[in-house]
Amino acid sequence: MKARLLAFIAALALASGALAQGTPAQGKPVLVGAVISQTGYLDDLGRSMRNALLLWEAQVNASGGLLGRPVELRLYDDGSDALRNTALYELLIKDDGAVLLIGGTGSAATSMGAAVAERNRRVMVNATGTSPSIHKRVYRYLFQVPPPSDTVAAGVPQLAAKFGLKSLLVTARDEKTAQPVLELLRDESAKAGVKISPSVYYILDAYKGLASFARAFAASGADVLVTPASPRDAAEIMRGFKAAGTLPRLFVARGATDPEFIHQVGMDAEYTLGFSSYETRLPTPGNAEFVKLYRAKYKAAPDFHAACSWAAGKVIEAAVAKAGSFEQEKLRTAFQSLETGTVLGGYKVDAFGTQLAAQSFLVQILKGKREVVWPEAWRSAAPVVPMPGWDRRKPG
Repeated sequence: MKARLLAFIAALALASGALAQGTPAQGKPVLVGAVISQTGYLDDLGRSMRNALLLWEAQVNASGGLLGRPVELRLYDDGSDALRNTALYELLIKDDGAVLLIGGTGSAATSMGAAVAERNRRVMVNATGTSPSIHKRVYRYLFQVPPPSDTVAAGVPQLAAKFGLKSLLVTARDEKTAQPVLELLRDESAKAGVKISPSVYYILDAYKGLASFARAFAASGADVLVTPASPRDAAEIMRGFKAAGTLPRLFVARGATDPEFIHQVGMDAEYTLGFSSYETRLPTPGNAEFVKLYRAKYKAAPDFHAACSWAAGKVIEAAVAKAGSFEQEKLRTAFQSLETGTVLGGYKVDAFGTQLAAQSFLVQILKGKREVVWPEAWRSAAPVVPMPGWDRRKPG
């Protein structure tokens, strides 16, 4: 009798331990489908998405799945060709019976897939499509996870105004390239009381460099230089400033957050600012756990596309729990009204499915590291504004 009692207690203890760790999902799988770039020129971005989605699949199934049913991921490769998304999402819906869809790699692929999802009234989570134009169309079943690209530069005028900088200038190789950035900055600059100066464009010259451009910027009288330049172009601009012996009071370049920029100019990269929509060190909801799991599995830090895909999975979990059903209209209503935290900051969408809560950041290179300096609530270091001049820097 005593032996039976001890065996019962031991079994109860084991069962309690299993419940504490989460009961593995059972029953008929819930198919979640996505088309991502696993080959072709976008394969590195697609690889990050795939890694994070597979990690999420393992995590959600270990903790009970979706409404007690295991998740089965079905991932197709578009070969980095956005046009292939149409046929592949049709396949996922009509042949495979995917219950939920995750958008493709980038805005173009997401847009192609969204049209298919809309025709079939199937919910799709926009994991990496940041273009605001996607959600200007009437998509009732598409819900965005990352911050729209027209929000990434919003902090520049606010940061400039805080430090008494009065004007900014946008540069690029040509007017067409500069125009989107000008549009992003126009409203926020007006609100912050920062003047936008007429743009000055640059022409890369392997022999003369960009010293003449640097002098033209200095002559403009603008305090802040903002550019969508690639890491290599941003490096050429910085070399031009050094050759001319001048600097803007604040230099903000899209390519500055890329390791290639620091590789190109070394210590001269110090104090340059760039845009970011994800940082591994941020105290966003669940980020520390995600980074730990990702590093343990893949021996590397997660990037923006990995974070977007993980966030998409966590949003799916929250929305399904809220809906209590896999019926598409109930799911659509749940995604529309859901508010939750993610590694990107948060999830909340407007009536068009546009993301409102995910956060974009300004990152400054300080002592060779990326530090979040804006918004203030998220900063990992105080910004250094204005940038110290060349005479106040260590040789390098």
